[in-house]
Parts: sequence; C-alpha cells; structure tokens
Amino acid sequence: MSLKKIKVVAIDDVADILDLIEYNLSKEGMDVTTFTDSGEAIEYIGNNLPDVVVSDWMMPEPNGLQVCNLLKSNIVTREIPLIMLTCKGSLTDYKEAMDAGASDYVVKPVRMDELVRRIKLVLPFDFLKVKFG
Repeated sequence: MSLKKIKVVAIDDVADILDLIEYNLSKEGMDVTTFTDSGEAIEYIGNNLPDVVVSDWMMPEPNGLQVCNLLKSNIVTREIPLIMLTCKGSLTDYKEAMDAGASDYVVKPVRMDELVRRIKLVLPFDFLKVKFG
C-alpha cells in the first residue's frame, strides 16, 4: 500500500528559490507545485487543496501577507497551513504574519532540512500518523 505524498504549494517571485525548494522537498518525497505568480497560486490552491503552502512575503501583489489573508478568509482553504518564508525578520513582521493566520514563520536564508521539519510540524498530528506511521 502506497501512502499519499504531502502536497506542497510553494510561492516565490524568485524562480531560483523555488527550484531549490522543489528539489529539496521532492527529495523528501513531497509533491511540490511552484508558482512565481501568487494570483495563479491562489487559484490553483482553491481548486487543488494542498496539504501545506509555503509563501514568500515580499512579492508583487498579492504579496505573501495578502495570500495568507485570502486563504484564511476562504472557508475552503482556511484550514490549509501556511508557512511564511521571508527576509522580514522583525518581531513586528512576525506578529503581523501570525495575526493574518500564518501557521509558521521562517526567515531566509533557510536551511532546507529546517523547512522540511517545519512543514511536518504544521501538519495535523493525524495526518503525520497516517503518513509516517
């Protein structure tokens, strides 16, 4: 019996960062879909319901905070964990992201093993129990 892969949507306006994320998360057995256009990502997320979203904050509109607000205000997508991946490292920025509904906040540059760990941490316990025994 094969288990379903963790479905991740990664959003960043820098394609090289997305390539790095996709390569490393795929190596961990995750199914990764990437977007440089956050508007396209929001549409995809609403139709495909990934297990987790990793979004940069500083992008053309909608920026990561707006993505978070849009997903959390939609009954269909509000339960999807969102990890904000950003260069913005102040406590005020952290609070703003968490108040918008982000599940976690990771400051760039990020080690990929840390991102993998953070993804697993934001998933519901029952999900992980089924996925990883």
